[in-house]
Amino acid sequence: MHSHRLALATLTLAFTFAAGAASAAAPAAAQKPIKTVVNSVRYGKYDLAAKQLAFPEMVTRLLGDHLGKFTPEEQKELSAGLETIIRAKSFPKGKEMFEHLDNIIYSEPRDESGDPRCKTTIVVLRNYKKAEIVIDWVLTQKAGAYTILDIVMMGESTLIGIREDQVEPLLKEGGAAAVMKAMRTKVAEISGK
Repeated sequence: MHSHRLALATLTLAFTFAAGAASAAAPAAAQKPIKTVVNSVRYGKYDLAAKQLAFPEMVTRLLGDHLGKFTPEEQKELSAGLETIIRAKSFPKGKEMFEHLDNIIYSEPRDESGDPRCKTTIVVLRNYKKAEIVIDWVLTQKAGAYTILDIVMMGESTLIGIREDQVEPLLKEGGAAAVMKAMRTKVAEISGK
């Protein structure tokens, strides 16, 4: 009887330890793409940073209910165009900010509206002034790995803002063709063509 209780206690302890180890791994896995993006952008390694972003899923969120109006080829072109814009516009701005990086504080990952999220407080020291930038990173998980889908700053989703301010007016104006034309024009501007 005593050995039976000892075995049960050992088994319970093993499950408790395993559950603790699993929950400790989850924050590390969710934080990995964020840490990779910040460090990659900081040091100008944009190829590595771009691999941490979920561009096709971003396009799906940007287009919302209108996704079916775009062919698979157009969706791929939009995804590639979005990557071009982020590499040319967002990454350099991030690099400038991260040059003065002092610390990043990570909150525990959580699930919100079906999306995994991880909030960070980025501490920047510039000209002897401390600034804290709070970013709520919206993640997506595919094949066990997390990638970044969106960021929320001051309560505003980047993807929702782009969809409401740019994509939806273009869709109302000229449908999928207007969105494709606007993306192609922006990419051509960036590429210098």
